[in-house]
Amino acid sequence: MTATAGAPSRDEIQETVDRTLRPGPPPQYDELVALEQALLLIIADLYSEVAEQQLDPREQSSLTAIRYQTAVGLGSGLVSAHQQVRALARNCLWLLDQQAEGARS
Repeated sequence: MTATAGAPSRDEIQETVDRTLRPGPPPQYDELVALEQALLLIIADLYSEVAEQQLDPREQSSLTAIRYQTAVGLGSGLVSAHQQVRALARNCLWLLDQQAEGARS
């Protein structure tokens, strides 16, 4: 994973996550593709920063799981694609929390 230049602000990340985790039926597949791409860019930025922190074994395991989750892809079905982007959004939230903890340390 590589970080990108011009990382989005915390508010922009939260807006993307909120849009992804909004209850209701899944959006159209093309919107899920766009959300996946946005979330993957966010994860790449956050991941590189969090990976540099001192993490306990459980946190390190979560970080490893995120790396694998980002490699899964959406799949061809609408429901599985919706579940995947929701998982990516939850990963973003976890990374944001870890980033905030690292900033306080």
